[in-house]
Amino acid sequence: MSPIFLDAIALAYRPDLDVLFLRWPQPVYALSVREVYQQVLELAQETNARYWLFDVRSRGPLSPEDQKWVNETFYPQLHAQLDRAVHVAYLLTPAHAEDTFTIESAEKLRQAPWYGQSVDFEGFTSETDALHWLKKCQLVEVEH
Repeated sequence: MSPIFLDAIALAYRPDLDVLFLRWPQPVYALSVREVYQQVLELAQETNARYWLFDVRSRGPLSPEDQKWVNETFYPQLHAQLDRAVHVAYLLTPAHAEDTFTIESAEKLRQAPWYGQSVDFEGFTSETDALHWLKKCQLVEVEH
C-alpha cells in the first residue's frame, strides 16, 4: 500500500516488516488526534496490522483531552475493533523518554485493565530498537 499523507502525518504499512508506521513530522494542527487515530485504525483493519511504530518526536504533547481519549477510549476499544492485541512502539526524543511525567504516565497505563489485552507499548529513542522490539513481539506470538 502506498503511504497516506494527511497534511501533518505520514501513515504507511510495510508488509515486509508487518509494521504500520505513523510519523508526525510536525506538531499536529491540521488534523485532530482522533482523526489521525481513526486513519490508523482503518489502515490496521485493512492490512491486519498489529505491530505499530508511532514516531511522535516532532508531534508535540497531546492536549489533556486528547490524551484522556487515547487512554480511556481508543486503546480500551482496540481489541473489539481488531479482535487481537496491538503492539505499539513509540519513537520519542531523549528528553521525552526521560521526562518524569511521561515515565509515570506510562507506568500508570500499564496498570489499566486493557493493557496487555487490547494493546501494549514501549517507548524508544532509536528506531532500530523500536523495530527490534516489534520483531520480538511478532516472534513471541509465532511461538505460541
